[in-house]
Amino acid sequence: MANSTTIPTLRRMDSKVDAINEEVEGVMEDQASGGNPDPTEFMQLMEKRMNAQQAMQAQFKLNEKPLKTVLNESH
Repeated sequence: MANSTTIPTLRRMDSKVDAINEEVEGVMEDQASGGNPDPTEFMQLMEKRMNAQQAMQAQFKLNEKPLKTVLNESH
């Protein structure tokens, strides 16, 4: 990867996704045990997870193009 900050950034984003996934699992466990979790909260968690995953993809793609360029120019 071209940028030395990419790996730490991706790790931080991955940790954020993991934390959101734990929250989602908590809501699902609550529902499975007969609780009545707030559907709005669940949808907000889904949106947060989607946004975090899209941010990770965007960060990765920022470095993907320069890497492809270098590989193509070396042939």
